[in-house]
Amino acid sequence: MKTIPEVIWEQIQTQQSRPAVYQKFDGPEYESITFDQLGNIIVRMTSFLKKEGFTSGDKIALMSGNRFEWPVIDLAVQSIGAVLVPLYTSLSSEHAKNMLRHSEARALFVENRDLLEPHEAMLKELGISLYSIDRIRDDIPHLRWLRLSKTDMDERIAYLDSLTELDPEAVIAINYTSGTTGEPKGVLMTHRNIITDAFSAIRSLPIYPSDRFLSFLPLSHAFERMAGYYCPLFVGAQIAYAESIATVIDNAKEIQPTIINTVPRLLEKIYENLQGEISVMSDLKRTIFKSAMAQGTKHFRYTQGEVTYNIADRFKDRLYNALVYKKILAAVSPQLRMFISGGAPLTPEIGDFLRSIHLSVIEGYGLTETAPIIALNKPEANRSGSVGQPIDCNEVKISEEGEILVRGENVTQGYYKDPELTAEAIDRDGWFHTGDLGTLDENQFIYITGRLKNIIVTSGGKNISPQPLENALQTSPWIEQVMVTGNGRNFVSALIVLSQETLAKYYEKQGKPILPLEEAVKDPEIFHIIRKEVEDRMKPFSRYEQVKKFILLPEPFSIEKDELTPTLKIKRQVVESRYAALINEMYSG
Repeated sequence: MKTIPEVIWEQIQTQQSRPAVYQKFDGPEYESITFDQLGNIIVRMTSFLKKEGFTSGDKIALMSGNRFEWPVIDLAVQSIGAVLVPLYTSLSSEHAKNMLRHSEARALFVENRDLLEPHEAMLKELGISLYSIDRIRDDIPHLRWLRLSKTDMDERIAYLDSLTELDPEAVIAINYTSGTTGEPKGVLMTHRNIITDAFSAIRSLPIYPSDRFLSFLPLSHAFERMAGYYCPLFVGAQIAYAESIATVIDNAKEIQPTIINTVPRLLEKIYENLQGEISVMSDLKRTIFKSAMAQGTKHFRYTQGEVTYNIADRFKDRLYNALVYKKILAAVSPQLRMFISGGAPLTPEIGDFLRSIHLSVIEGYGLTETAPIIALNKPEANRSGSVGQPIDCNEVKISEEGEILVRGENVTQGYYKDPELTAEAIDRDGWFHTGDLGTLDENQFIYITGRLKNIIVTSGGKNISPQPLENALQTSPWIEQVMVTGNGRNFVSALIVLSQETLAKYYEKQGKPILPLEEAVKDPEIFHIIRKEVEDRMKPFSRYEQVKKFILLPEPFSIEKDELTPTLKIKRQVVESRYAALINEMYSG
């Protein structure tokens, strides 16, 4: 078993002068760093850590947005046998302090002044060494020199020789899970966990040196680190870093990626925008678009071996490609092969719609504790509503309680300094208890049905998973965020945050002043519209599952108010506590 730096160095030596990463540095255009240059930079960063006195077993924290220095620091930390502690840029000072203290981090690399300032007092209190990626001030060592660094042959040879001393079973990262309940947990990851998971995923969903990834999801999250960093570099593919989440589509047009890792929310936005365009099309254009969707659906079913194809179908493919599919693709990236969606289940309606217009969406499933990928759909085996089949490094079974259990070499050895929690999560037979509820069909496709801890038990004894209800409600262009509640109550209700974009369009169309969110929620016309939206989307569900009442909230859920995790999952206990009075009023009325 090799280590992560050894695997990546094989590609550095193979790819050499080919671009490895793209980033905007000091100008408006993307610039590239070749694999050979990346190798030099990793060697120099490793030397820098050694000169600063860091050694095997040290914990080194990193708080930065996505940029080429992120993997360089990670690989340099691994190369000296140290342990990376990735921190989300959105963490509160208190949460960051808890993680730094718990992990016993010796140092923190912070991206820039904006990220440092909220934490500076806390860092002084902890007394850990501080480094910056961008230049902040003279008393903080920075890495501004890193991109232009060079090495001689002797330094490179010495570095490569040192890699043979690394232990594939050594811990390389402590990944703190954001968690929607309780305190964050430090998940231990080894070289073996990552390499096993990565190559198993690549066997399921092939990627090639010709692929180019657009990276915008936080690298501090296990999904992006695996799918947007390790997997690409393990096969010699390219990575382009988006400037921000707000510029993803613009950056995609510039850099023309073949693969974009995403979360359902971005795909929901694409769906909502396209639905808006369809609603204002002429009758002729709408008819053509609907016909293209029907043909696109048939083409997708053909790729799954479900239907046959004839000459007429191939003619329609070419026709609708020119009229519809090609134009939609051009609005994102003409070279796009697929979106890989993770982090949360995608509503089947949205997945089906996107596939019908030739936007390939591959859903996967995993957790931080499983390195993270457990299952993947494949282009030729892609089931709507499913998160795919288990990849070959792990096995999956469903417990008697309906919980998804996983066992394999990708599963963590446990939680840092928490043997009791480790024993609770991983049983004596090595099965990791995911906490997710799901089913396996006859072809081993996994379907997520909810979260064990989130199950609502009504006063009538009915068990209801809120996730499918929330997914259905969020297909409405009017609903930006939603949380379903009702534990111990006689019916299910919802807390709804309106889409400010849809509100603005509505008021403009009505020729009325655009009301701010806190005023719009009091508008009887808006309430009536949302009631109809909720009723329509609850129709497929059993009567006891349906949302009977709802509240329109005057402000969105946010990370700053501790209502969302850094991966934008709702902290249910926090939200229910904050809005307890409104919820009680809804049930008493």
